[in-house]
Amino acid sequence: MTQSFKGEEKRHYRRLCLSLPIMVLNRKVESKNISSTGVYFEVLPENIKLFQVGTRVEFEILAKTSSPMLPERTIRLGGSGEVIRNEIVGSCPEERKCGVALKFNKKLEILIN
Repeated sequence: MTQSFKGEEKRHYRRLCLSLPIMVLNRKVESKNISSTGVYFEVLPENIKLFQVGTRVEFEILAKTSSPMLPERTIRLGGSGEVIRNEIVGSCPEERKCGVALKFNKKLEILIN
């Protein structure tokens, strides 16, 4: 999801660069980008073992919605997914993070309190 390609874009689904709060494995993270099929986020390097490739996780995403004539509100989206990639990112040790690409197993659901 973070990979850059020279020339033509090879991804099938458009990514949106959105910073959305996500709760996954009892950790609060922020998305770096999201599409209809998955999400990419970063965690501290010491958490890389929790996000091994093939790991299935449940998660919750908070998203703000707005429309003309209605006040802004926050909705909760829930789902499950599988880690398809993890990688260390950052050029110096104090900036290093573990980037995690999570593929959704099914369509996200709106969670009602």
